[in-house]
Amino acid sequence: MLAKLITPFAWLIPLLLIIGCSSSSSNGDPAADGDTDADAGDVESEQEADANGENEADGDAEEGPPRFEPIECPEVEGTAMNLREKAAAFDAVARRWHLPAGQDLWFGVLLMEDLQTFDTVDMSDNVGTWTALYSASQSFRYAATRDPEALENLRRVMRGEHDMLRITGVRGLFTRAFVNPELPGFPTPEQLENWYPECDLSVEHCKRFNEVTEGEFAGWWFKNDVSKDEYAAHMFSMAVALEIVDDPEVREHAAEIVKAVGDHLVDNTLKLVDIDGQVTTFGHLTPYALDDFPGFNALLALSWVRMAAAVGGEKYQSFYDDCLLQKNGANDCIPGEPDEPFTSHLSDVGLDLDCTTNWNNHNMAQLSMYALLRTESDPALKAIYQDALRDSLWDADDPRPMSAQENSLYTFFYLVNKKSTDPWPEEAARKAICSLNRYPESKEHRPVDTLSRYTEVCRDRSDDPLAGVLIPIEERKADNFQWIGNPYLMEQEDGNPAHVESPEDYLLAYWMGRYFGFIGEDM
Repeated sequence: MLAKLITPFAWLIPLLLIIGCSSSSSNGDPAADGDTDADAGDVESEQEADANGENEADGDAEEGPPRFEPIECPEVEGTAMNLREKAAAFDAVARRWHLPAGQDLWFGVLLMEDLQTFDTVDMSDNVGTWTALYSASQSFRYAATRDPEALENLRRVMRGEHDMLRITGVRGLFTRAFVNPELPGFPTPEQLENWYPECDLSVEHCKRFNEVTEGEFAGWWFKNDVSKDEYAAHMFSMAVALEIVDDPEVREHAAEIVKAVGDHLVDNTLKLVDIDGQVTTFGHLTPYALDDFPGFNALLALSWVRMAAAVGGEKYQSFYDDCLLQKNGANDCIPGEPDEPFTSHLSDVGLDLDCTTNWNNHNMAQLSMYALLRTESDPALKAIYQDALRDSLWDADDPRPMSAQENSLYTFFYLVNKKSTDPWPEEAARKAICSLNRYPESKEHRPVDTLSRYTEVCRDRSDDPLAGVLIPIEERKADNFQWIGNPYLMEQEDGNPAHVESPEDYLLAYWMGRYFGFIGEDM
């Protein structure tokens, strides 16, 4: 059974060998030092083809992770800690503060006056998203190092992700967060009851905390009205785990989560249907749902259904082939939608709106495209998706394309998934490392004032001011996931050293970089 579950990811199961050291390349080119230009180009193409699955693995035991040469950023000295030391510090506080005892989810925190002792959790609206992204970081960490602590962390948050499905009582429906109010530092039942005082699900669909009154979760509370954000993160997390982690417990949870989500999407014709039987506020995944750009919804649907097909088989594969791709002719499979292949919409993802682009959509699209490209095995389809990655997500026709934003994580996504025949983005690759060099050593809320330091040139979709230049990562307001933020946003904050954001952003980028070789062990 396990072999059947891993079939689409089987070419990377040998990746689980411990990563060895590679020689450094000063210019960021993935080719080894000392090659002739022609040989270097051949090596680059081979490495990229291996990394994104264009070359078929021969199954030899000596094959390890697809490797790139380490990328250096000599012009930015960065923090006193090097990249490895920062990762070690963040991994340590993860267990100390951000995974509170007695439960398996991931939180930002408020500390006591000594600034060392956990006081309360910071109850984000997207606990599931951040838990999933931390989960992915530990998958990469475990695959890169075989560290037992990484596996322990991963098993724990993977259980948490699975429980986020199980607690709602609806197959394939995630909660945004769940709470055991008996745990220290968590909200009380009275606080949870009144968290959303205007919400009455018996009157209209809305978001609230709901008490579980029976079964194994009795006495716990969960938040309904899940959105596409959570699904994008959870499915990304599952894709990473299924590709590179060989632990049976982790794989069992991941496979069940993916199949449950597949059932929910197929049975509800690409809608997220909540506990009250209504579609969630941000729960439509069809191109013409009119709640987002056609290509954006299409990308998410293609990604998650393809994953279900990879793990679950015929039911989901048929829906992917016959409905989403229309492979066998016109199929009116989704009420109200024209019988068009979802791939025809991938040029209209909506990440090219200059100042009014939705940076949250950047994140969902990036996570979903990564999962899709790591899962898709059909060369023709994969080429279509790689073109969309390049033209719609990475280098869109826009004054502020992702390729210019020095976003470490999304740059790594592009490097491992781009077509091997597309140019290697040397400057963007180097600046991805520069951003990690600059990344602050701690996550407390520091005083920030970019409003007075930069000149406003436009307003974003929320009417907040944007600068005309990229604001360096160390000058931005503290956040748990910097990669999702708008790097041009001008902000002001007095700071609060007791408010500490969780470090899934740095850990995910760092451990992915280590796994694929962009970051050397001694960097």
